Amino acid sequence: MSHCSGYSDPSSFAEDGPEVLDEEGTQEDLEYKLKGLIDLTLDKSAKTRQAALEGLKNALSSKVLYEFVLERRMTLTDSIERCLKK
Repeated sequence: MSHCSGYSDPSSFAEDGPEVLDEEGTQEDLEYKLKGLIDLTLDKSAKTRQAALEGLKNALSSKVLYEFVLERRMTLTDSIERCLKK
């Protein structure tokens, strides 16, 4: 029994292209927002810090972001620790 790959047809690249770009764009947007939330954990306002922690919790519980967290584990840990001390 032979299996035929959908990628053997050149038109399939055109169909898959925009979806892949959208996923990458969405991933970049999510990472940008997470970086902003990490920065907001150090804000002077308690409400802003609380909202930032809530946003981080929601984002990290809804999607697996292994590489993002791995690359920023010390920054993330330090920011949360400082936030909790305030």
